Amino acid sequence: MIGQEDLSELSPLERQEALDRAAREETITEEDVKSAVGDHAEERARAIRAKYGPEIDYETLLTILEDRECVRYPVTIEFDSGRLEPGMFACAELVPEEISEEEAEWRDGYEESCDEYVIVVHEAFKERRDVLPALILYHLVVVNYGDFATAADAEVFGSTVLGLDREEYYSLLCDLTDQL
Repeated sequence: MIGQEDLSELSPLERQEALDRAAREETITEEDVKSAVGDHAEERARAIRAKYGPEIDYETLLTILEDRECVRYPVTIEFDSGRLEPGMFACAELVPEEISEEEAEWRDGYEESCDEYVIVVHEAFKERRDVLPALILYHLVVVNYGDFATAADAEVFGSTVLGLDREEYYSLLCDLTDQL
């Protein structure tokens, strides 16, 4: 079994590969993975705050999105309420990698590859640069950890980067969502 102390020394990509390899070998449990992801997300959030904080405004957020030590894949931001379910303030969408037909046949049966994400934000927040960091940071755990990320991980990540108490951050997100 992979110990968390073993994972903490790895880069995000190496950590993911180690988790994937261990999962294939059936040596770790789903709970082990969730715990490691949560711990790493919080650690990464602290590092982002140390590097870019204490004030994380929209311009700072855009710089963070370009930093591959902070965000695993390139991310663009789009404002399009039509792509969101009712009551959602934003979502992270995978932008599939464009590949040839030959490559697609070769990959048949394998998961789709990704080389970037788009975070789609509700149009009501387009001119609200003051709240965009809170809304977008919540979804960066999906970019960094995919399906392994939980809502709790997103709350811890966003609140830690912004220097807020987790409950205060959650309340802020709920208040913003209620404005839709």
